[in-house]
Formats: sequence, structure tokens, C-alpha cells
Amino acid sequence: MNIDDLIASMTPEIYQNMRDAVQLGRWGDGRAMTPEQKTHSLEALIRYEHMHDIPEKERVGYVDTSKKNKKSGPSDTQPLKIIE
Repeated sequence: MNIDDLIASMTPEIYQNMRDAVQLGRWGDGRAMTPEQKTHSLEALIRYEHMHDIPEKERVGYVDTSKKNKKSGPSDTQPLKIIE
């Protein structure tokens, strides 16, 4: 069995459990994930999402880069001046 066959055999429940484990850094039984387990699990999640056409906004690691609620008017931020 190759990696693609393994990913194709994952059920949505396995996907969700693995996703929860990666987010928490712990398996369902409370054991901590090793760095290697996190790496392999994250790769499996990304492959699963690609195979199953999971919408971009629902994927692991998605970061919304769109501008939110652009305020009109003066900004609350001020430039920092460094005086030597």
C-alpha cells in the first residue's frame, strides 16, 4: 500500500481525529505527539484535503489574508520614532 492508497482509505472520522490531534499536539488518548508524528500527520491531512477537494477556507493551516473591515478615517496606529 502506498501513501495515496492509505490517504484514500481514510474516513472523514479519521481525518477529523487526526486534525484534532495535530491542533492539540496530543492523540485522543492524551499521549503527546512527537515532532515526527506531527509532520507525518500534517502531510496526511494536506493530501486528504487535496484528494477530497476540501474548500480552501476549511483546510489545515488556512490563513485569511483578505482585508477585514477597512476603517475609514484616522488610524489608531502611530509611527514609531527612534531617537539616538
